[in-house]
Amino acid sequence: MDFMDSKNKQKTVVVVGAGFAGAAIAFHLTRLGMERVFVLEREKFPGMHASGKNAAMIRQVVPNKLISDLARGGAAFLRNLPLDWPVETKFEQNGSFFLASKKDSVKIQQDGAYAKQYGTLTEWWPIERIIEFVPIIEGSPASGGLWCPTDGVIDIHSLMQGYLRCAVMNGAELKFSSTINNIVVHHGRVCAVQTESEEIPVDVVINAAGAWAPELGRLAGSLSVPLTPYSRHLFVTKPLDWIESKWPIVWDISQEIYFRPESGGLLLCPCDEEVQDPNITKNDPLILNMLAEKVSRFYPRLSDLPILRSWSGLRTLTPDRQFSVGWDPCVEGFFWLAGLGGHGVTVSYSVGLLAASLIVEGNKSQSTNQFSPSRFH
Repeated sequence: MDFMDSKNKQKTVVVVGAGFAGAAIAFHLTRLGMERVFVLEREKFPGMHASGKNAAMIRQVVPNKLISDLARGGAAFLRNLPLDWPVETKFEQNGSFFLASKKDSVKIQQDGAYAKQYGTLTEWWPIERIIEFVPIIEGSPASGGLWCPTDGVIDIHSLMQGYLRCAVMNGAELKFSSTINNIVVHHGRVCAVQTESEEIPVDVVINAAGAWAPELGRLAGSLSVPLTPYSRHLFVTKPLDWIESKWPIVWDISQEIYFRPESGGLLLCPCDEEVQDPNITKNDPLILNMLAEKVSRFYPRLSDLPILRSWSGLRTLTPDRQFSVGWDPCVEGFFWLAGLGGHGVTVSYSVGLLAASLIVEGNKSQSTNQFSPSRFH
């Protein structure tokens, strides 16, 4: 695809953040012909926050149709990485079950029907059949579940490295330990970014800073997009000889708990959600009590599991839980790619392509982009 003139190709683009959002858009920008792309990451390594601390699950059936469309395309890419992909990236396509009570089953079946309409394999199973497939859920109060056989688990760190290496091979420059101290704006347009060590003249700044996206927006004097980071805890058990490594993801949407095989044991999450200052690392011991209570009530065969380790990640969300992707309506040249809220791994390819297309085409119109931050203007 080559729809840019030479002047557009030579614009200087700075991507702030080397998590999944930033890595994926750098991948696409360089593939689409942008010749001067810088990726600035405040940490020493990529993926030290939300992108490297998630459950690594590829989930295609989601309630939001716009996000579902991106998830479907993103998952298809991850199942069939290009031949020139530079890093071995393992994808375990063990499928997923989304369990629901009788009350909630109508909605999840509707979501599944929408995904199936556009090519994602889904099927509703009664709970008895699911128990035969995954015996440890015996005792679940769910009435059934949606089976999606093409979901799975991916190696998030090699995936992130793949995006970044492709971008670098295509000319991008990657800078770590590079914190943005200021964004210089003249006459309503970005013209430079300043770090502790340098000033880079720019034509476009892409805000892919995750939980720090509002902070970056304030430096630019941009629209105040309402983005809120929330904590979410994950727990991994010791290896257990009765765990089957090929079991699928099991997510009970009614009771808000999920689990999947991990390193010979199980990874579990009680779907906690609490507003979190991204500058403070938090691992709340009380969340283990929440997990234990849910397990004992709804999945008794998982009671008293030996927890080996736990950690807390971040999910950054807008009030309507849709992404913020598009040009800022107040500052020219400032572009938002934030608020992916737990979908970042699955949609990384698709949302990166969407964002990159808006940038290389120079399309400032927000009318056709339903993720546009202008909806908060």
